[in-house]
This record gives sequence, C-alpha cells and structure tokens, in this order.
Amino acid sequence: MTYDQAINYVNSFLKFGMEPGLERIKLLLAMIGNPQKKLKFIHVAGTNGKGSTCTFLSSILTCSGLKTGLFTSPFILDFRERFKIDGNMISKDDFVDIIKYIMPFAKKMTKNGNKLTEFELITAVAFLWFAKKKCDIVVLEVGLGGRLDATNVIDSALVSVITSISYDHMNVLGKTINEIAKEKAGIIKSNGILVLYPKQRYEALFTIKNVAKGLKNKVIIPNIEALSNIKTNLSGTSFDYMGEAFEILLLGDHQVYNAITAISVINELNNIGFKISKENIKKGLTNARIPARFEVICKNPLIILDGSHNLDGAKTLARSIKLYLSQKRIIAIVGMLKDKEVYKVLKLISPLISNFIAVQPESYRAMSNLELCGLIENFKKDCIMLDKLIDAVNSAFKQLDENSVILVFGSLYLASQIRPILMSFCEDF
Repeated sequence: MTYDQAINYVNSFLKFGMEPGLERIKLLLAMIGNPQKKLKFIHVAGTNGKGSTCTFLSSILTCSGLKTGLFTSPFILDFRERFKIDGNMISKDDFVDIIKYIMPFAKKMTKNGNKLTEFELITAVAFLWFAKKKCDIVVLEVGLGGRLDATNVIDSALVSVITSISYDHMNVLGKTINEIAKEKAGIIKSNGILVLYPKQRYEALFTIKNVAKGLKNKVIIPNIEALSNIKTNLSGTSFDYMGEAFEILLLGDHQVYNAITAISVINELNNIGFKISKENIKKGLTNARIPARFEVICKNPLIILDGSHNLDGAKTLARSIKLYLSQKRIIAIVGMLKDKEVYKVLKLISPLISNFIAVQPESYRAMSNLELCGLIENFKKDCIMLDKLIDAVNSAFKQLDENSVILVFGSLYLASQIRPILMSFCEDF
C-alpha cells in the first residue's frame, strides 16, 4: 500500500458522515488492544481556540523534554498535520503501516454493520501511533462537541480544558449556548481538574461549572486581573501575567487568553508532580506556530490568511482587523460553507472590507460563489466571483496599492487550498 492509497482509504469513510456515539470507536480500540489506556492525556474541547491552545500546550511540553503527542483537526496543508510528536508529523511509512494494521478490523466491523466514520478511524490511528512511540503525554483535541466525540473514549485526563464556547454545529450540538456547553462539558471526568478559557459567556460558564461540581472537579479559570502590559503588532504580542513576561507570535488579543489558559494547564500539571520550568513555558509559547490563524503570509505586500468560519471567529477577526489594519484598504478573498452563519458573518465583516472576491472552496458543503456574491451585495459592497483560486489571487494582486492588504477568510477548507498559492505569489516579490 502506498501513502496515497492509504489516504484514499481514509477518505472513503467520509461517506458515512458524522455519527456521534462511542460504541464503534470502543469496539475498534478493543480489537487493536486499547492503545489509549497506555497514554496520559490533556483533553481539550471548545468552539474556538482549541487548535491554538493545543499548539501552545504541546510546544511547552516538548520544550520541557516530554515526548508529546498532539492530535488536532482539521489539517491545513497536509493530512498528517493531525498527528504530531514533538512538533513532527507522522511519517508516511508509519501512517501506511498503521492503516494496513487497522484495515482488517475496520472491514470486520463494516461486515457486522458497524461502519466507522473517518474521524473514528483517524482517532484510532492517533492512539495507536502515540502508544507505539511511547509518548509521555498527549494533547488531545476534541473533533466535534465532547460528550459523544470519538476522543471521549479515554477513561481519564490529567487535565480537561474547555476553550471559548459559541454557536457552531447547532444541528448536532444544540440550539442554545447551554445545550452546546453541556455537550462540551461531556469530556469532564470524575474527580478531575478542569481549566476554562477566562472569557466564557455567562450561560456557558454556569452550565460547565454545574457539571464540574457534580463530578467533583477542581475548576481553574485564569485570572484576567493578573494580565497586564499587552503590546501587539503584526510581528507578535508581548504581555505580563502573574508577574512574568511572555511573548507569542500568534496574532490577535484572543491568543493572549488562549496562552494564559495554556499556562494555567501547565501550572496544574506542576501541582500534580510534573516539573515544567517558567523558562520552558516562555520558550514553548514563543515557539508555537499555527497556520491560518490571522497568519501573515508576507509583509510586502501584506497578505493575511484567517480560517475563521463561524460568528464568534468572525468577531475575533473583526477585532484583529481593527487592531492591525484600521488604516488599510482591504481586498478580501472569501469562501464559506453553506451550513455556517454566512449572512451574520458577512454583516459583521463587510463594513471593514473595501471590496470582495468570492470563491467556492472544494467541499460538498461549500456555498457557491454566485450565492455568496449575492449576499455580499446586500451590504452595498462590490463583489466579483471567480471559479479558480489562482485567478482570485491574481485579481487581488492587480488591485493592490501601497495602502492595500489582501485578506483571505471564511473557511479552513479555503485556507488549506489557497495557502500554497499565496506563498508562491509572495516568493515572487
């Protein structure tokens, strides 16, 4: 089996869609020896900020000398980004070997009427690889929700983390913040430690605290009052927290709150016997990188790529635009999925944009560029629609002047597909 064949095999499970529930993943893991039982986890749920918080945590733990697994989704450039140890992706050979090992078990399950989803399959791949490589600790990002997510098959976590909660996947998780928060709180285990993002909506905080109290958890919320001296520009952000100075390269004020959430998790690990120094925390935060999070692709001309795809993400993007680009003329390339709050996102962002280029990401869930342009024009903004991403980038570059910036946003699918094109254009300048 080649790597491409292995990827095609994994992709074949997409047709089974999202089927929440733990029965299938439990069955598969039992067949392959329950590798998750050999591992220690930090389990991270939330609507926004999961990926950044996980990246901060894994970077700190790696800097401290711990062999650190990281399982995240979705990927931006390479499918193997989902599986990392100490910042390095799984090798193609390891990926193929694990897929070949799992295939007979998956086939047996399908024959018996238990069709795995793609996410269940790759969760099993992650557990098996991390166990084979004898990771000291694994940072485990929830795929969707929490309670019925495949990652929630783990028996316990050293620390559970819930990042910012907002409206997303309402058809699966619920129509209200309380319902969504309850699903996210499903990762909380009895007698555990829970760290919460410090700027939660009141309804989410109330719901999560009630669940945590019922399960006798220690609840930690970073102290915003201990945060000061925040200074930011397009090169990064510095801030003081609990009397210590920190620097991060991830942009946006929300990343400061994700960072102090990660710091709080590390403090709790130290309280239960780990030895992670302040120097390693600082180095890990500074070393953290993640694409498509208000990412500066190049500075001259200025091109920014952002994967925000829901209303809360759009609010964060709007704050970042006002913070970093308030004096700029913004040319936006936008593509979105039709199951997102497209109208609300555009209503929020469009006043900040000079003109739009609408595209259609490669996804069966994508909104057509024709429909997207129609919505944009409701907000009295010029919009052209182009079918090819390279044509959209070409068009944006032709409109540049010394006070312009190209901003790409709307979907992580779009971000993954357009990022290599943007990088190649930047190399020509």
